[in-house]
Amino acid sequence: MDNIGRFNRVADVSKLAGCNTRNVAYRWSIFEDSLKSIQAHGRALDFGAGSLRDSYDLALKGYRVVSVDMDEGLLSRYAAEYDWPVSKPALVAGADPIESLKKIADQKFDLITCYDVLEHLEDPVQVLRMLRSMMAPGARIFVTVPNGRTLFELGLRFDLLISRLTKRKLQPGEPHLQRKSPQAWVRIIESAGLNVEAHDMQIGFFVNTVFALVQMPMLLARRILQKLGINIDGARIASRICNETRMAALDRVDVATKPLFSPLYGWNLFVLSSTE
Repeated sequence: MDNIGRFNRVADVSKLAGCNTRNVAYRWSIFEDSLKSIQAHGRALDFGAGSLRDSYDLALKGYRVVSVDMDEGLLSRYAAEYDWPVSKPALVAGADPIESLKKIADQKFDLITCYDVLEHLEDPVQVLRMLRSMMAPGARIFVTVPNGRTLFELGLRFDLLISRLTKRKLQPGEPHLQRKSPQAWVRIIESAGLNVEAHDMQIGFFVNTVFALVQMPMLLARRILQKLGINIDGARIASRICNETRMAALDRVDVATKPLFSPLYGWNLFVLSSTE
């Protein structure tokens, strides 16, 4: 955790272009390609804005941005981290996603980003329907969600069950409540009245699996040792074991075997349009 929040991505690349994770600099074109068909310099909603990294990139591209998340104070502190090209985005917060969206339900947007959000929600269909109602003609929704088939997601599901049994308090936004396969995510999307215009899988199987096999035991060991008064940085140790050189070699294997292993990749990337 950093000094202003748990999910600080200020120094990362915008998810419009990629993501730096598992010690691999992933880059993709699915969202940038879709931007060509969306009204330039229009209105954008960054839903689940977190540290505002994607809001900042949208502002640089000329969009007028509304950023939505749970904690307005945290959003304001993150906003101070950037040199905004014109003005800061409008910040909207609420105790839950539905409450936040109701505050701007009368507004329309040319682009809506929903990165790493739906897996945290009790009812992603309801939220997607609300987002669909806020789409201007020709608008698109960009979504990233994890693949529930991966070892990381299985581990997170186990951790959630243990947390509930032991009554360990989880921070807001921490647990993944949805563990869905790519096909199940498509069914959720379509039931909300949205079309999948484009879909890609990213974060390769070998990189993701090896990192999970190293990191998850380290984080568990850290939690156990803390109860004994011993502090270790499990995440840092895992990152050193899975260093950039080793992960780059595994990434090359992932690239060569993507046609075979893509159903087991870590993330789904979706471009969505409305059926109406």
